[in-house]
Amino acid sequence: MDQGVMLIVVGGALAVVVLAWTVREIIGLVRRRRAEPDTRQRVADAAVELVPLLLQPIASLVKNIGRNRTSIDSLVSPDGTVTLMFSDIEGSTSLNLQLGDDEWVRLLRAHDQIVDRAVKRHDGQIVKTQGDGFMAAFRTPVDAVGAATSLGPNLDDSDAIDVPLAVRVGVHTGHVVSENGDLFGANVAMAARIADAAKGDEVLVSDAVRDEVLGTPGLRIRPRKRIRLKGLPGRHRMHVVTAETVGK
Repeated sequence: MDQGVMLIVVGGALAVVVLAWTVREIIGLVRRRRAEPDTRQRVADAAVELVPLLLQPIASLVKNIGRNRTSIDSLVSPDGTVTLMFSDIEGSTSLNLQLGDDEWVRLLRAHDQIVDRAVKRHDGQIVKTQGDGFMAAFRTPVDAVGAATSLGPNLDDSDAIDVPLAVRVGVHTGHVVSENGDLFGANVAMAARIADAAKGDEVLVSDAVRDEVLGTPGLRIRPRKRIRLKGLPGRHRMHVVTAETVGK
């Protein structure tokens, strides 16, 4: 069964259970206060207001998940090509221990908002997150590189971030399999491995991305030597991309 359909079924079942419980409690209260007609009316009025509030979060959750799945799928071209960006914070575990949990969570929240805004600003969609890591999808390599190169400057300029956060980013484009709002395949693994190979404050891209963004105004591209990517055969040529000006 499709994951979205399953969620709708489960959400509907939960809504029925909540509604049944609410009605049972209201009936019990009415029976206990039968001697006061005005009390029965107040209970009935409360029920009219309470039931929609109880059901709203369930309906909202189902709607949001369906919208996100559709928007991610729409970024994949008819032939299955999409551009992926992976990012994370270099040395995040050490920084967490140094700052303490409360301060780390505060910084992480500010970091997450900056990544989210950068992705949306460049017409992308966050596919999933884990800890301080992000996976995002874009229609074109230019959009993905625009988002990637804006992260460092935006983090540096943020008033909410008062310690250096060195983000490493990998970008790759290729064929993927899109299913239930997630993306799968060897090119997804390659994009993740490129991010692993990047240094802090570095945007590292594959040959395929370099070919698509070459000549884009405001971007500087310099080659890196061929490297091995964990789990993938052979050596792969990478390129470091920097922006002379922050994108849109």
